[in-house]
Parts: sequence; C-alpha cells; structure tokens
Amino acid sequence: MKKLTKSKIKDLKIVAAILIGIGVFMYYGMTGGFDNKPEIKHETKTELIQKQFSAWDGAHRGLEKVIKKSMNDPDSYEHVETYYKDEGTRIFVSTTFRGKNAFGGIVKNTVTAYVDFDGNVIEILQ
Repeated sequence: MKKLTKSKIKDLKIVAAILIGIGVFMYYGMTGGFDNKPEIKHETKTELIQKQFSAWDGAHRGLEKVIKKSMNDPDSYEHVETYYKDEGTRIFVSTTFRGKNAFGGIVKNTVTAYVDFDGNVIEILQ
C-alpha cells in the first residue's frame, strides 16, 4: 500500500474541485440554470388595446386627458361613447362627450384621434 504525501493530497483536492466545478457547470448548462430570468409576459395586441380603455365607461384614458386639458370646464366632462379601430400600426379612436362651452351651455362634441399601442395620443384628427 502506498502512502499519500501532502502534495499528492493537495493535487487530489484540486482535481476533485475541478471535477465538481465541471459537474455543476454541466448541470446548470443542461437545466437552464444560468438562464433563469423571470419570464416576461408578452401581451397580445388585443390586451394592449383593451388596457387603454376604462372598464367603467369605455373611455380611452389618454384621449380623455387630452380632451379635458382643452376644455373650458374640465369638471363638466361627461363621456357618452367611444369606439376604436385597430389599423395595424396605430389605433383610430373616436370619443363623443358632453361638456360646458364658454357660455356655460352643455354641448355634445366628438373628437377623433390616432393613438399608439401604449395609449399615447399621436394625432388629433377632429
């Protein structure tokens, strides 16, 4: 029987550490352990569009903000109806609402606009 010297024991420890490292590396490489990032939920186009509208009254949130900023009396804003059309690269939105004009009378208006899929108003058409 051969006696192990301190230098041989040291060499065996190094080899064992290397083999363990290779094993761990192979395990994580094969199981995807190194690429364990949280999954990002990719929303569908329909979900992106639906998020932009109020579940309460169907108003487009971004367009509603723009309308209220341009009104004489933003507190008088009353949503009537909104419809939209997905045009592929942008969304056409039409909103009808009531509000007070400069003379204090309640008037009905319609604003149409293009918005992006993040809900930002790109262009007011009417």
